Amino acid sequence: MNYRWRWPRLGLLCAVLTGAPAGMASAQQADSAAKARADSAAADSLALVRELERLSSPGATSTPRGQVQGAGPTNPRLLPDLSAVGDLIFDLSRKSSTQEDGSRFGVREVEVAIQAAVDPYFRGDFFFGFNDAEGVSIEQAFLTATALPWALEARLGRFFVPFGKQTTTHRHDLHTIEYPYVIQRFLSPDGLKGTGLYASKIFSPFGFYQELIVSTVDRLGEPTEGLTPNEPTNASVKGLGYTARFRNYWDLTPNTNIELSVSGATGLVSQPIDGGTDFNAVNARQSLFGADFTYRWRPLQQGLYRSFILQAEYMRQFNEGDPSLPAGVVPGQYLGPRRAFDGAYLFARYQLARRGFLGARGDLVEDPQAGGRSLYAASAYYEFFPSEFSKLVAGYEHRWPQGTASESRLILQATFALGPHKPHPF
Repeated sequence: MNYRWRWPRLGLLCAVLTGAPAGMASAQQADSAAKARADSAAADSLALVRELERLSSPGATSTPRGQVQGAGPTNPRLLPDLSAVGDLIFDLSRKSSTQEDGSRFGVREVEVAIQAAVDPYFRGDFFFGFNDAEGVSIEQAFLTATALPWALEARLGRFFVPFGKQTTTHRHDLHTIEYPYVIQRFLSPDGLKGTGLYASKIFSPFGFYQELIVSTVDRLGEPTEGLTPNEPTNASVKGLGYTARFRNYWDLTPNTNIELSVSGATGLVSQPIDGGTDFNAVNARQSLFGADFTYRWRPLQQGLYRSFILQAEYMRQFNEGDPSLPAGVVPGQYLGPRRAFDGAYLFARYQLARRGFLGARGDLVEDPQAGGRSLYAASAYYEFFPSEFSKLVAGYEHRWPQGTASESRLILQATFALGPHKPHPF
């Protein structure tokens, strides 16, 4: 045997045998580190998805009724929650702008909210609206009692009057660009607001949730510009605005639920008269009845990617045909409506992807502002949410006013929120 090559071969063999376990250990450590990083990333992604689901769920930031809130905001500096929402409109209609101020590109509104717990018993909310046409306005300013017995909730101040389904939602949070025409024509383009008292109670004596909401406000709707009545509408308590809404909510399956509600409202409103020197309007009673239905579908396994909403609402406006007239005014001078008007809409919205939604709405209303002539409208919308703090909407609408030429509208909307903008009622 050649002993000259024996020792080098043995050395090489020992080196290989010694290095192999070290290499295997190093490879195992690398694989373990990579697996740990992958598991950590997966856990972070899952935590993020769960957090987004929690934030996007209705009422995620609200305090259950009957619970006493803390003595102040959770902010350690004891500052209230501040938020701002920008609502931008781009009217690309073919003939001309269909916006009230005639602009093609405009800031429809900037909403600033200040919200905080006052003490263990009350919470305060302020919403201010800024726009070029009206300047600054108080959209809402109310004090909520959070520690009443029997799980009651009460508000004092200015708020969205609880009549119908969509009137309690801020305009920039709608699934459409504007309120349905029955709300615009029977109430106002901005919904229905009032200053007064509000109370609500949730109960379930029949195995499903029900809610009764009542309110009394200083007047029913906003005063009509240019009208001066012979006396204030609230001169008597009979002239105040009174509303009530009764909601019923059923879970049909873990994926679907329905809501059925009825509403009523009544109060004195100013109506025009012909002639008159010191006044050009008198007060007449106006009452409203409404019913709304909402069907929701959201599968548990695809809740972030698929959902569907079907919503319908009907309203009827009753007007006093023979109101009490002051001395010197004859019935022939009364120019207000003497009949009832009807209106309704149907809306559907389907979720195409995690951030994309497709919606459509049909409107039919007897327009009190046009002598009761019918207004028909059909519209389609695409909503895209880059995040929970921004929304882009493209809307196309065609209107058929009875007695006049039809018209089309193409409108783009961009809304964005800064700060802890809380979700609106479910």
